[in-house]
Order: sequence, then structure tokens, then C-alpha cells
Amino acid sequence: MCGKMGNNEIDSMKNMMAMSVYFVIADTFDIDAMDIEPNNDLEKDFHMTTSTQQDLSESVVDMFNGCQLDFTTIHNVQDIVDQIVTVH
Repeated sequence: MCGKMGNNEIDSMKNMMAMSVYFVIADTFDIDAMDIEPNNDLEKDFHMTTSTQQDLSESVVDMFNGCQLDFTTIHNVQDIVDQIVTVH
């Protein structure tokens, strides 16, 4: 089954990757993926700790072929999406 999730193939791929990121975040923070917004702050909204940051990092590495997140520039959900989509 194929689906179109953007204006073109590249947009569709980026949107599918973003959706995957949301599900990784949801699993890490034990929240519903449908409740996640791009501007959600990882510390203020999800109460990210060192432990959950490590869990998130490991999950991203597993899901996105070794992609390492740079948490020095990550503050919200969109920052994670941008890093992953830009790298891949």
C-alpha cells in the first residue's frame, strides 16, 4: 500500500519520518503520539530527565540507522524532527 503524505515524494518521505519520530517520542515518554505538537518543549512539557534523554537517544539510534541526536541544540519536538530529517 502506498500513500501520499505531502506535495511530492520528498515531502511524503519527510512527513513519514516525522510521524516515526513522534512515535519514538511517545514511546519514550509514555504519552499518546496524537497529543504531541511540534512546539512541545522536552523539559517543560515532557519533563525530560537524563534517563529519558538517554532512552530517547537510544531509540532514535535504533530506529534511524545510527542517527545521533545533538541535544545541545534540541529544545522541542521539531528540533528532533529537523535533526533526523536533515541527516537522512
